[in-house]
Amino acid sequence: MIYYSVIPAETALTDETEISNVREVSINGVMMQVEMIGPGQGRIQRLLSPEPHHYLDARYQPGQSIAIPLQ
Repeated sequence: MIYYSVIPAETALTDETEISNVREVSINGVMMQVEMIGPGQGRIQRLLSPEPHHYLDARYQPGQSIAIPLQ
């Protein structure tokens, strides 16, 4: 198969079950995408904040585990 696109193949060819466990949440005023790894626990995938100092904070580095308050 040949695939030509500006969208990465991993994004375009994933099924919905892989995407469903990623949520956008705000923790301490920082918007981020978090992969749910358990009840109230997540792993940061990427930050969505426009504030540069959020990207320098080690607590919000991608790959870090983070507690998510249950709503």
